Amino acid sequence: MTDPFFKNLELQIKETGAAFWACRSCQSFAATFGAKVNAKLKEVEEKVVGLQEKVETHTEEIQQNKEKLVSVEKKVEKMERNMEDMEQQSEEGLLEELRAREAIKRNLVMYGLNEPHHSIKDGKDRMEADKEECEKVFRAMGSKARRSDIRFCRRLGEKGEDDRPLLLGMTSETIKSEVLDHAKGLQNTDYQDIGVAPDQTKKQKQAEIRLAEEVKRKNRDELTEQDVAKNLKWALIGQRGEKRIVKVQEREREEAGGGPSTRGTRGRGRGTWSRGRGKIARQDEQMDDDMERPRTRTKQ
Repeated sequence: MTDPFFKNLELQIKETGAAFWACRSCQSFAATFGAKVNAKLKEVEEKVVGLQEKVETHTEEIQQNKEKLVSVEKKVEKMERNMEDMEQQSEEGLLEELRAREAIKRNLVMYGLNEPHHSIKDGKDRMEADKEECEKVFRAMGSKARRSDIRFCRRLGEKGEDDRPLLLGMTSETIKSEVLDHAKGLQNTDYQDIGVAPDQTKKQKQAEIRLAEEVKRKNRDELTEQDVAKNLKWALIGQRGEKRIVKVQEREREEAGGGPSTRGTRGRGRGTWSRGRGKIARQDEQMDDDMERPRTRTKQ
């Protein structure tokens, strides 16, 4: 069959499974419309394929973001645990420091007091000898404190060439403060080389060391020409445990108890020392070492 009509029928049957007749104008319209429909369908199909690719890409990104989010959440949880641990350690450290300060709030440390004669061997006898000497020091400074106001006393650190500091546990904070207030009365007495200071925790000592280093830095880096002309310097003044950094003239600095290059001058004010920085530093180290050891009773 070569007739176009029959060819068209064969094509319709092949493509649609059915045959229909239409005039030429309808056939022309149908062909044109079909072409447009096919083009539109192809365009829609391409868009659908593009959307599918984007969905797949976004799905992968979402999965990656989920994995990143899980990783971030784990890091946040770890940081929170670390912060909780740090807070707990900080609280425990603070409580420990408060307990340590409470334990020593009635304590004094006396520097430069001669140790009992080597012929006194018994530990109890040596302690009584120290108490007797302390009472002499109290009387010399004009304090009302007596040996009965001493709860306990013991030498700090290992015995060596220098006289070790003497730790005194007083019966009350009032007595302790009274002794500190009268420490300046040791000037021009036979005990002018004796230093008296409040007992300190290790953290308090470390804090004062940092303050002393800060004073050095300020005097090195922060003094102006006007300061130098006026003989002004930064100084660490005040009693132990209450020291602060101020700018004063050199003379005021010495009168305040800071001293030109040591922790204090002879018998001056609360918490002073007169025998040079090196020696007291060694004795403070002895005290720190002694505080770290278990407090068992040993013969002095």
